[in-house]
Amino acid sequence: MRRSLTVVIVFVSVITAMVIWWNIAIHRTELPGSVAEYDQVDALLTSLGPPMHNGVPERMQRLFPEGEAFSYALYGLANCNSARWCDHDLKLKRIDQARWALNALESERVRGRFPELLPPEHGIFHAGWSAYLHGSILQTTGIEAISIEERHAFIRRCDTIASTFIHAPTPFPESYNGMAWPADATVAMAALALHDRILLDRFSDVRRTWVQHVRRSMGQNKGVAHEWDPETNSALREMRGSSLALMCLLLPEIDSTFAKEQFITFSGYFFDEILGVPVVNEFPKNNKGARDIDSGPLIFGTGPVAMIVGAGACRANGDVFHDLEMSSTVDGFGFPLGTDERRYLFGAMPIADLFIAWCRSQPVRASMARPSPRFLRFHCYSLFLLFLIWLPPFIWWRRQRPVR
Repeated sequence: MRRSLTVVIVFVSVITAMVIWWNIAIHRTELPGSVAEYDQVDALLTSLGPPMHNGVPERMQRLFPEGEAFSYALYGLANCNSARWCDHDLKLKRIDQARWALNALESERVRGRFPELLPPEHGIFHAGWSAYLHGSILQTTGIEAISIEERHAFIRRCDTIASTFIHAPTPFPESYNGMAWPADATVAMAALALHDRILLDRFSDVRRTWVQHVRRSMGQNKGVAHEWDPETNSALREMRGSSLALMCLLLPEIDSTFAKEQFITFSGYFFDEILGVPVVNEFPKNNKGARDIDSGPLIFGTGPVAMIVGAGACRANGDVFHDLEMSSTVDGFGFPLGTDERRYLFGAMPIADLFIAWCRSQPVRASMARPSPRFLRFHCYSLFLLFLIWLPPFIWWRRQRPVR
């Protein structure tokens, strides 16, 4: 009997330690845009560098179809963003890493995973992320330091993407034969917007027309669909948290008014709270769905992709308070460890680290005007949980005490 009690107490003690960790860690997230947050992003990139050169993209490819391409694109973009605040030598290193990522993204092995003849150049997913990363490298390096040949190469990419949108019978060109995802089209459109910011404004009409077509494509919920059928030009699956979060992160670069509309839809349908913890659901409120390859793992309907990218969407749309809330949830339950080098979940899921590095390296569009989140309900639920799990051993111990 005493041995059983010892096992129970050890188990309860482990749960208690985890609950205490969560309640402390959820308050340790740095303010968005602070020097301390940038230091954490640099630490993430430092820890990601060697694994990225030694098999992580291939390992992510085994988990989902675009794992390798996503790894290179996110790593390159995070390095570009990080280079904005680095000293000269580290900036050159970051740009070099971004160029390495772009070259890997354009390698025959990665491009070969996408249909060769599908416009624009291996489909909209590969073309969009490649162009967006290429433009980010040019922006970070400085146009005056870029050769004429490379400028023209980037312009040709964007011309091809624009031509695809102009001639496509749908606002969402295909990523694979017969398959399209609106988030992929949004990345490509963001690349055109980036072109107009760093070079000449040549694609504003294309962007304006695209937004008009997307508005007409939306259903009653007024949110952009998750998956599209290019054959029937209709939605296959309605809006989802992870994909709408990614679109909301990029839409401010494309059309500020449309971005505000979609962010209102995103926050209204997908922001939620579980036991006092703010979350981003994968499916709209009052809707249930099973996890799939797009959502990743789901816990009580929310997943790491929706949470991480949702925080980035808040940042891009000037909602710094919810950016901090969602990032705090990620830090509270993601077990971030390390100072000079930083990893989440003990480095078990590098794609999550890559998304975090990219989202938290984004520029902050508004100051922190409201107080930091206090998570009072979460702390109350935690205390109640500790009371419940310690009550049975305590009662048993009281009953076993000798009567005097």
